[in-house]
Amino acid sequence: MSDEPQVMSTTDRLVYMAHQIARNLETMGEAKAVAALAEHLTRFWDPRMKAQIIAIAQDQPERLSPIVAAAVARMAQGWSAPQVDAAQFNAVGESSHCDAG
Repeated sequence: MSDEPQVMSTTDRLVYMAHQIARNLETMGEAKAVAALAEHLTRFWDPRMKAQIIAIAQDQPERLSPIVAAAVARMAQGWSAPQVDAAQFNAVGESSHCDAG
């Protein structure tokens, strides 16, 4: 077994973050947790993050818990992907653009 730290892919990190938030909300009960998570994702996640978690929900639904899957589906109903390349990131050293996520 290696002592090297595991590096998470962007996809793994998004799944992890969504589940972390869901765990914090699940004490509200499933219906309220789904609504609260969908609102959080809608309000605070970068458009690229939203597009990617929606793609994960469509392509790899088994990776998402029922609460996360339902919240992503709810968020996706009222959100449309931006008309720009969602995978386009700033170049190193480029400033004045958001590169969150």
